[in-house]
Order: sequence, then structure tokens, then C-alpha cells
Amino acid sequence: MRVSLEWLKDYVDIAVPSNELAELLSMSGSSVDRVIEEGKGLEGVVVGHVVEVRPHPNADKLRIAIVDDGSTMRKIVCGAPNLKEGKKYALALPGARLPSVSDKTMHSATIRGVKSEGMFTSGAELGVNEDTSGIFELGREAPVGVDIRKALSLEDVIFDLEVTPNRPDCMSMMGIAREVAALTGKTLHLPQVEVSEKGPPIDGNARVMINDSAVCPRYTARVIKGAKVADSPLWMQRRLLAAGARPINNIVDVTNYVLLELGQPLHAFDLNLLGEKTIVVRLAHHGELITTLDGVDRQLDDQSLVIADTSKPVALAGVMGGGDSEVTERTSDVLIESAYFEPTSILRTSKRLGIRTEASSRFERGTDHEGTKLAAERAAWLMSELSGGVVAAGDIDVYPNPISPVSIDLRPERVNQLLGTQIAKNETVEILKKLEMEIEDNDVLKVRVPSFRRDLEREIDLIEEIARIHGYWKIPSALPAGGGMDAGLTIGQRLEERVTDSLSAQGLMEVWTDSFMRVEDLDRMRVPQGDRLRDLVTLVNPLAETGEVMRTTIVPGLLRVAARNINRGIKDLALFEQGRVFFAGEPGELPVERQCVDILLSGEKGTYGWGGDEREVDYYDLKGLVENLRAALKVKDLRFEAGDCPCMMPGTCAEVAVGEHTVGYLGRLHPEVADAFHVAGEFYIAELALEPLLDASEAGHEYRPLGRFPSVKLDIAVVVDEELAGSSVGDSIYRNGGEFLQSVRLFDLYHGPQIPHGKKSLAYALEFASTERTLTDEETRVELERIIDTLREEFGAQIRGREQDQGEST
Repeated sequence: MRVSLEWLKDYVDIAVPSNELAELLSMSGSSVDRVIEEGKGLEGVVVGHVVEVRPHPNADKLRIAIVDDGSTMRKIVCGAPNLKEGKKYALALPGARLPSVSDKTMHSATIRGVKSEGMFTSGAELGVNEDTSGIFELGREAPVGVDIRKALSLEDVIFDLEVTPNRPDCMSMMGIAREVAALTGKTLHLPQVEVSEKGPPIDGNARVMINDSAVCPRYTARVIKGAKVADSPLWMQRRLLAAGARPINNIVDVTNYVLLELGQPLHAFDLNLLGEKTIVVRLAHHGELITTLDGVDRQLDDQSLVIADTSKPVALAGVMGGGDSEVTERTSDVLIESAYFEPTSILRTSKRLGIRTEASSRFERGTDHEGTKLAAERAAWLMSELSGGVVAAGDIDVYPNPISPVSIDLRPERVNQLLGTQIAKNETVEILKKLEMEIEDNDVLKVRVPSFRRDLEREIDLIEEIARIHGYWKIPSALPAGGGMDAGLTIGQRLEERVTDSLSAQGLMEVWTDSFMRVEDLDRMRVPQGDRLRDLVTLVNPLAETGEVMRTTIVPGLLRVAARNINRGIKDLALFEQGRVFFAGEPGELPVERQCVDILLSGEKGTYGWGGDEREVDYYDLKGLVENLRAALKVKDLRFEAGDCPCMMPGTCAEVAVGEHTVGYLGRLHPEVADAFHVAGEFYIAELALEPLLDASEAGHEYRPLGRFPSVKLDIAVVVDEELAGSSVGDSIYRNGGEFLQSVRLFDLYHGPQIPHGKKSLAYALEFASTERTLTDEETRVELERIIDTLREEFGAQIRGREQDQGEST
């Protein structure tokens, strides 16, 4: 928001320099982004009056203006669309300086064969606004030849403020004036309102009905009779321009002036264009049409609030007026609307129709429901003064259910407890009074909040206000009292870091993708209806480019990352992501969140592995990554079992289990899924739920010293049925190997003439050791025999290289 220092001084006495005032406002929460010194360095620009406009002989889009600069007539070549005969514009003479454009001086120039003895300037070139769409037009009363700085009172300072969403009261001159008065201790001066009601009674000249008071709790109206529409006086035009608004005419300019002054949006209707001179506040009928002031025909739904007459909508409530009832040069009778609309209703209408205006930006944050009457009176007085019209006697103020004021209990000792200050109780009361709050002074202060401060709802809000006005810089810096506990990561957080460290150390690149996905992503993954992955959490306001539901799997995000890299020539990929997935909860319950880790491999292994020949990655590379992750987390009971996942190639998918629970899957991506995500090549993917892995981790629970005694290493080859999983055999060996068995590793799978049909040979490397002594051959033999007996009993296994009842294989 742009705040004129010259305008601000109407409401509060300011004795501090502008830079100090900007610092005070910023430190109190109203951040000043820029301080603009208007007119500084501007020279040689005067008010020019266009006497005649001729076509340019050598250019279709240029024209020649004959201009009176107050001392002589000049030819000006101009291509601005708003150049008109009889109008007055800002004219830069030869030798002029425009600091907003350049540090150089202006010179005459010949344009397409015609010498231009100066240049008309835009508002942006003058530095009074950011409008570059045309040349800067002045009102009829601007004296010809006068320096533009004097004509527009450009000796001003503009504060460009960033107003936070919770402070709609600061979107007005009065709101900032209240802040300045509270910060500096100066007196606040309210705007002048001296309505002289010389017109006929308003009853019989206008009528207002509210059909839905929930979305329009209050509607105040005033009527001006016999108004003459004309240009606003220069002082008002200047102030509007300083605030970034474009002057239109005296009636419309008053509504904009009061909006900027008080923060209350107003609208002026041509009373004679309203059917039966009646205002009806209602919801639109589905499919109803309205042509708004920007000339666009808009179709409404039954959730949009409109201002209507007895037959049709004449405005979008709180957003934009309609073309059928706008004020024109023929207008003589004006109805002033000053209303309070429910913020959410205006926000939804504005967003649904894609319209954002100065009015809607204030209504959607929340205006002052008690300020409608003052704003209507202020506008009526200004319109009467500037248009020559008379104010109808009385007003219309429909307020069926008055809104109760907010009252908050404040404990003075709580203020100092939270802020770490020593602010006396009487100082606390004084600060709150500066902010126009009413106080009942007891042990606990009863604070009545003014209606324009919608952001104050709780005790902590009042404490923040006290800190702002007292001065954040006055609060001593100190560390908060601790509870005597050491800070740090939890065991679960440390294990999650270990997951990232393990996969990164193995050469994988971590990526982050959106937590959203599209419903069709599950179709592309061939996920059947009724699957857990289709328990979706739907977004209320989705972003089209990211998806309309929360993700239940990370796979689509990884495939999109792969697609982007492959399209840029990067085909060798080793990626992982650790993140959350989301599932719909039971009715009335929050969604279920789960932490997952996903891995994607594609292309050649040599680009991310150490040493060895380059080759295409395969299932075993992926399985090895998961096994190394298991080792890093110290998860013992992790198994790979044959699985069937719809998005994987049949026969190349394994389920990953811990104990009795399946925690994920890994395998080769089905080519149809790859095609659906527009990626070419073979992809190997794993998705694991982290929580059961972390729960099964023994990390941090057990430490073993390095062995001082040599280990005994044995190999054993087992012939079992073809369909038996190798992990089942390995788990059996580990369970029955006794206390000395340290590790079991499958190192060979063999089919050949020596192996019966329907069988396979699995070779395992076993390592036995003791931390107390060197094992004897007899001790190792006893352990091995127990393993062999168990394998024969559980699986009907045969031990290669041994007789049925005796012998060893080492």
C-alpha cells in the first residue's frame, strides 16, 4: 500500500523525519519496502494544453499535437492512445530531466520527418505511479504552463508498505495514522464529517433489502440528489495518484478516496438506473448474467453474492460494479453503498470469477462492521461539496443482527512472563488505550477490542500488541530457561538419517518430489480398484500442474524425475527419495501418514558404482542396495519373498518382509507402466515402508567388540525344490546355527546335469566364531550337523558332496 506523508499529516502530527518514521513502522510490523521522494530531481515539466490534434504525414500510428505551454505554441509528436484535443497533459520541454527515466536531459527530436519540441510523459515517467499505458492527463482546472511539481504538489514522500493479511485495518490512511499516533504518542485527528441534509427524505427515494444477512450483515446507504459529474479538484486527484489510483470523476473519485482514507470500500450507483430505486442483497440465480464495469459478461452460480434491483443484478457484491448502473456524465442522483460483507463469501466469488480489486482485497480480509455509517457520511459530505448535489435527509442502515464486540481478559503478569520484560501495569494500560481499546482496570484487565481490529482474539494477541508499541528493540536478549534436558535427534530421526547416509554412500542421488499426484497416476501404474493405494486424500483447492490428491506412493514422482533427466540425455540414473505418503482415514478422522523410502535404478551401473566394467543395472543391484540398507539399520529378520505387484514385470518382483509383516516390494518396472509415464528403458524400483524397518532395527541396542580369535569358514551346497525361496533356506540355517554362527551368505545358484529335474543347488558361505576362544573342529562340526539335520527335516534337502548319513563338505 502506498501512503502519502502529506496526506497522512491530516490525521496525525508528525515531527520525526521520514526515514525515522519508516523505521518505526517497519519495527512495529508494518514493513516499509520503499521510501519514494516524489518530484526529486524532476525539472522542466509543465502543464500543457492540447489546442489541436493533426494526423502525422508519414506515420499512421503517430499524431501531431499543437500544444500551449503557457508561453508559446509547440508541435509535439505523440502516439499515445489517450491524446485528445482540449485535454491537459504533463509536457516535458527541451532540457527537462525525468529521474524515473534517465539522468540525462531531454532534447528536441525529429520523428518521421516532423520535429517534436518536447514530449508528453506518462505517470511512470513522472514517478507518480506505475502506469505506462498512456500519457498523464490532468484535470481541466490545472493552470497551463505551471510547473508540474506545483500543479500536482509533488513535494511529497510516499511510503510503500507491505501489509500483512491479518491487518486489514492498515490498508487505509486512518489505519496507518493510528499506528503512527500510538508509536509517537501524538493525537489522532478524525476526518471531517459535516453532512448538511438539505435534500428530500431518503424514505421514498431509495429502499434496501437484505435477503441473506449471514453473508451481508450490514448495508448502509446514502442518497445525493442533483449532483453534477465533473473532474475532481486537483488536491483529490493528487492524493489518489499518490496512492496509486487513477482519477475518473468527482463521484467515483470520492468512493476511492474514502476507501483509501478509511479502509471501507464504497460503490456509487446511478439511482435512476436502479429498478424501483431498490437495492436487494441476495445470492445470484444459477446461470444469471451480469456485465461488470470492465465490459466482461459473466455467468454466475448460486454461491455468488450480488447487489440487485427488483429485476436484475447490478453489481458483484464487494468485488465490482455492473455496467448497467454505473455513474456517467448524465448521472444526477447517486446512491452510496457502504456495506459489510462476510469475508469468505467475497473471497470465493473473487477467486471463482478471477477478479481481484481494491474492494475485494479489503472485504476478503475483513472490514470494520461498525465503520459503514461513518464512511457513508464522509462520502456524502464530499460528494455534496464537490458535485453541488444535496444530501437526502436521513440514511438507510439495515443491520438486523448487530455483531457483539470482542472482550479479552489480560493478566499483566503474563505479559512480562512471556516477553521477558518489566513493563508496569499502568504502562500496559496506557499502550492499550493508545490502540483505542477500552479497559476495565482490575487484577485481570478486561479489554474491549475496537471493531476495526479483527485480528485480536486472544490474550496472546494483546501481548503481541504491547510488545509492538513498547518496542521490540527494548526487549532484552536472553536465552529462555531450559528444562535441564539435552537436545538432540530422537532414535527414529537418527535412523532416518542413516537411511539417507547409507543410500548416498552407495552412490545414489537423493531427490525431492511433490507430495501430490494425479488419480490417473494409479491407472498408469495398473493399480486395481479397491487397492490400499486408492484410499486417496483429495485436495480442496488443487493445483492443476501438481495433482488433485495426496500421494499414496512415491513411484510416480520418481518416474517424472527420470523422464526429465532422460529427455535431457541423462539415462544412467540411481535415485532415491525418503518422504511421506498419505492415506484416507476413517470417516471423521485425519489422514494416515507413513514414511517411505523409494529407489529407482536405470541405465549402466558403472556410472555410479566403484570399479568394474560398465553394464546395465539389474534386479540384483537393486536387491543388494536394500540388503546394504538392512545392514546399515541392523535389521536381522528381513526376507525377500516372491511377489506379484501390478506395476512390476511378472517373475521379477519380490516382496520385502520383516517378521510377519510385508514392508514393501522391489523389482523391474512393467514396460506398460514405463510407457504410460513416457520413459524408455528398463527401470528397477523399490518402495519400502520405513516405520516397520526402524522398529525392527537393533541399532543402538547392541555393541560387539571385534573378535580376537580366528573364525572358521565353511561352505555348504544344498539341493532343494526349484520353487523354494533361497531366503527360506538361509533363514533356517541362521536360526539353527547356534551361538557361534556369525553370518550366512548365498553365493551360488546352480542347475546342471548333476541336479535332478525340478531341483536346484544353493551354495552358502557360513562363518563361525567365538569372542572367548578359538573354536575346535568338534564344536564347528556339531553346529554344522544340526544345520544339516534341520534342512533335511524342514525341506527334504540333500547335501551335495556328502553321503546320506555322514561326511562333511568344507
